[in-house]
Amino acid sequence: MQLMKTITNSRRAMATAVGGVFLGALACGQEAAAQPAPAPSPLQASCPFDQPTLEYVIRRAAQEDSTGFDNDFWAVIVNVAGQVCAVAHSGPFRESQWLGSRQIAAAKAYTANAFSLNLPKGPLSTAQLYGFAQPSPSGGNPLFGLEGGNVESSLVYAGDYATFGTPNDPLVTQRVGGTITFGGGLALYQGNLKVGAIGVSGDTACADHSVAWRARFILGAEGPGTDKLPFVNNASPQSGGHPRCPNDAGTQGAIFPPNS
Repeated sequence: MQLMKTITNSRRAMATAVGGVFLGALACGQEAAAQPAPAPSPLQASCPFDQPTLEYVIRRAAQEDSTGFDNDFWAVIVNVAGQVCAVAHSGPFRESQWLGSRQIAAAKAYTANAFSLNLPKGPLSTAQLYGFAQPSPSGGNPLFGLEGGNVESSLVYAGDYATFGTPNDPLVTQRVGGTITFGGGLALYQGNLKVGAIGVSGDTACADHSVAWRARFILGAEGPGTDKLPFVNNASPQSGGHPRCPNDAGTQGAIFPPNS
């Protein structure tokens, strides 16, 4: 009889403990889901261009470009420390462009900044990374798997939607990371120095690159211009280069194959 009471008490204690763990985990999950946007951190380097300037530039660049599907775009600038410091969109409303492109633009800017250098070595665009990051029958190109550096989701999804694309966008001051290996990310230069990067997303990869190229030109932050999109007809893992896109004939900052 005493043995049965001991077993029953043990089972009750175990059920109480498991229930406590479950409720604790549930409470933690609810608390995490309810967390507001992370508190802004101080910028560790100056922002090369402010939000009103970026907004003007992305709207002008999008208006001047006729490639791709004629979509609108998100644009993000990071400083040389990789922190987002300006976010804007080309359309009149936040709903005028794909919401998912906001974090892609941030990751493109981060990538271009992370893999570009001061002159004389210079810039590397996200478009230039495409061919090197593809798989191949031999087991992969030199940078195969590079895109595995994913964006920090707890940062890109946080905050008030109403502030997206404004000077108070919750991405500002955050280092969201991410590695994108197709067109749309370009380093920004002042003289020989890299001062950050711009990322553009919202259309085809080729149109994103074209609009980013126009935006950088308007900003006067081109650098040496050696980070053009290298088009290849019928691109494959073996050929390298960047594949063609719909309506890409007018792509800015691109190298076209002969007789294309």
